[in-house]
Amino acid sequence: MQLSQQVREHLAKVDENFRRLYEKHQEYEQELNALSAKGFLSPEEERRVAEVKKMKLSMKDRMLLIAKKHEKELEQLKEGPRQ
Repeated sequence: MQLSQQVREHLAKVDENFRRLYEKHQEYEQELNALSAKGFLSPEEERRVAEVKKMKLSMKDRMLLIAKKHEKELEQLKEGPRQ
């Protein structure tokens, strides 16, 4: 399941834990981008890439669990304002 930018922004506003996880997820993404920009990785850097990928995936899984807890709220957000 992929969370839209609108959903991520909403959850970051209403759930402090989601916000922290999202920020950490973004940090991991930046670290992976920096490592992948290198032409050659040392064995230590390759281990770090594997470790960061696992941690990033863990953050995503935890964010999805939080999104699931806010499911009804998110459905209303997707539907838009009621008239």
